[in-house]
Amino acid sequence: MVDPPSNIRAHQAEQILEIVWPDGAVNRFPYRFLRSECPCASCRDEWTGERIIRIEHVREDVKLAGMEMVGNYAVQPSWSDGHSSGIYTWEMLHNLAAEIP
Repeated sequence: MVDPPSNIRAHQAEQILEIVWPDGAVNRFPYRFLRSECPCASCRDEWTGERIIRIEHVREDVKLAGMEMVGNYAVQPSWSDGHSSGIYTWEMLHNLAAEIP
């Protein structure tokens, strides 16, 4: 289990979500990358796990429109393209850090 971040900041001008982890590690996720990695059933086939949406399908100017905490284990972002059903767990975000473009 991954501990919750100690800080989360949205840098709208840079289109970056910055996450600071309890160990001091900092990850800077581009919005477009995060949007393309949405784990919801309309973005990833729930039976095969195959990605339905790809980064090239996401507008380059996508913005973070809002974000809600989900318990103590995840966040649920709302995107400027109207999508808001993905729940990004701390573990998922921690693992995605290795794939940041």
